[in-house]
Amino acid sequence: MTAVDNSLLAGAATPAAGGAVAANGRGASDLFMTLLLAQIRNQDPLAPMESKDFVNQFASMTQVETMQTLASLTSTAAALQESMLVVNLGAQVGSELMVAAGAVDLDGEPVAGAFVLGTGSADAAVVLTGADGAVHRLSLGAHDAGTVRFSIDPQALGLAPGRYTLRIDTGNGETPVAEIQGRLLGVRLDAQGRVVLDVAGVGEVGTGDISRFLGRAGGTQATSLQGA
Repeated sequence: MTAVDNSLLAGAATPAAGGAVAANGRGASDLFMTLLLAQIRNQDPLAPMESKDFVNQFASMTQVETMQTLASLTSTAAALQESMLVVNLGAQVGSELMVAAGAVDLDGEPVAGAFVLGTGSADAAVVLTGADGAVHRLSLGAHDAGTVRFSIDPQALGLAPGRYTLRIDTGNGETPVAEIQGRLLGVRLDAQGRVVLDVAGVGEVGTGDISRFLGRAGGTQATSLQGA
């Protein structure tokens, strides 16, 4: 089969023509038929295309169109799921929850937290670093493997109000993630369509940072993490 004259396909190949196709509601199948007819009109009569070649081309175009449709449906479903998540989490505003945090805002009131040890520690500690670079170490003593709860009391520790970076020092090389208990203040979608939660004492976090909901303060589901 001879090559198709590019000038015959120029109208179908240019972006302007593509816009016209979209404007007229024509899909990928219509564009394929336009190109296919051009091939048929300009093929070598002595070496015409075989029917299987037409079938293969049409199957390929159909597959591409199907993938585009699936991608569009997936995107729509993801957007709907994010919207439903915002609605569901919005109903939890005012509830206490545990979130992974690398920093904490202290305002004079005690803050509860926890972390999980994979192995025992002879002297686990919460290490806080203030904006001035001063390091404060809250020793928790020896603990076996499992959940370790702690409470940061700014007044008892002499910590001024402000934001402090937070890490756990186990002394055994393990680096567990610190979780802070805070109240859910609000839920929103950012510019990228991601769900963002505003947690008191922590700031804005993603849904992946939530470890568990504790219910509303004073409710039957609320779980206190005060005390080590």
